[in-house]
Amino acid sequence: MNNKITHPVLIIWFAIIILLLLSVVKLPVIPYFNSYSKIDILQDIRAQNKKPVITARARDTSINKKVFTTAGNIIDSSLISDYSDDSSVMMQAFFKKLNNLKLAKGKVRIAYFGDSFIEGDYITGELRDKLQQIYGGNGVGFVPLQSIVADDYVSLKFSNNTSWADYNFHYNPQKYSLGLSGHVFYSKGNSWSQYGALNKKFASVNLYTGKTKDTPATITIDRDGQKEDITVNDQSFINQTVLNGGTPISKFKLSCTNTNLPLYGISIEDSTGVYIDNYAFRGNTGLLSLEIPDDVIKNFNGYFKYDLIIVHYGLNAIEDGKTNFEWFNRGMYKLLDKVKSDYPGVPVLLVSTSDVGYKHNGEYITDPGVPVLVKMQNEIAKKSKVAFWNLYYAIGGENTITNWVEGDTVFAYRDYTHVNERGAEKVAGIFLDKLLQCGKN
Repeated sequence: MNNKITHPVLIIWFAIIILLLLSVVKLPVIPYFNSYSKIDILQDIRAQNKKPVITARARDTSINKKVFTTAGNIIDSSLISDYSDDSSVMMQAFFKKLNNLKLAKGKVRIAYFGDSFIEGDYITGELRDKLQQIYGGNGVGFVPLQSIVADDYVSLKFSNNTSWADYNFHYNPQKYSLGLSGHVFYSKGNSWSQYGALNKKFASVNLYTGKTKDTPATITIDRDGQKEDITVNDQSFINQTVLNGGTPISKFKLSCTNTNLPLYGISIEDSTGVYIDNYAFRGNTGLLSLEIPDDVIKNFNGYFKYDLIIVHYGLNAIEDGKTNFEWFNRGMYKLLDKVKSDYPGVPVLLVSTSDVGYKHNGEYITDPGVPVLVKMQNEIAKKSKVAFWNLYYAIGGENTITNWVEGDTVFAYRDYTHVNERGAEKVAGIFLDKLLQCGKN
């Protein structure tokens, strides 16, 4: 028998050589999908020899209060700019509804469309909690049946047996109608998802499904240990079925054996207060959202009745030093036209990309494309007559992400793109402050 004791050593050395080569070779850019980070196994060694701060501006992550003049008006660049010319779709219309919650019972609902920057409900969860402390509300809003970041949800315990057939923006050979999250789920025969409350009990839980040939279609619900078979509604293109009958619950499990029933997700809410539905999809530049059918959007809005639509993309448009974003420019105009058409009379807020790191001479700085893209996004908002918030500028501007990764307090991950939980709380706090200031104007 041949002695193979040297084989593992050779494999390890071969892998190290490959990784070293990838550390110095530029990876190819995949158009419209650029969510990976460059491989660099020497990154941590290099980081130890780097200065923790690149510029004086990077040392101070407080909001720059510099103002500029536009059309004769003095404007704080970190504030929300409303370019709407119709009072019914201005941000003030949203704040009128929000402020009415303090005077009378009611509900205000926000749809937040974005990419991996808001995955796991980090930023939206923090923002939701802060708004609910002021205006009331109990629940996280819409949650899918399955998620690649289910373990990262900070607002509830979320798990499943990963046996749902997940059709989405990246895989949908049957051309099923995708939901607002970019997904639609089908049971593989014995699929389940489970949700647990962390603080307050779930006041109201609703299920959203499509039409099926198998009628009546049933699911099984286990509410705090009490099992029940429920027949789902099937009268419409998109259907809502109440799951808990108004009795608060701490935990529930949804099981489905029907392989022909399209399921989109559940909503955890109450009859009053503020709710933010997180529609994050990793790698989305915003163009993928154009694939959501208009009738799906309108049917969902028949139930949710949104008061504000937030559109937040840009991270995946940044391509390692490139500054040409004409394809993104064209796509965003189409997306905003679609949003305004599908949500008539609803205010729309376009949020700019955040800071993204770019390795230059061994150090991370703001990618040259970021300020170019942010300026373009502002122009898109102007011409589309929607509101705009410069997130990049509001959190500190140039080289903020470097300081957030390498500073004494770490607010972002070492991909120099995504914020951690501490960073999410910081971003949400700044966002809330700018929202409330907008409401006072």
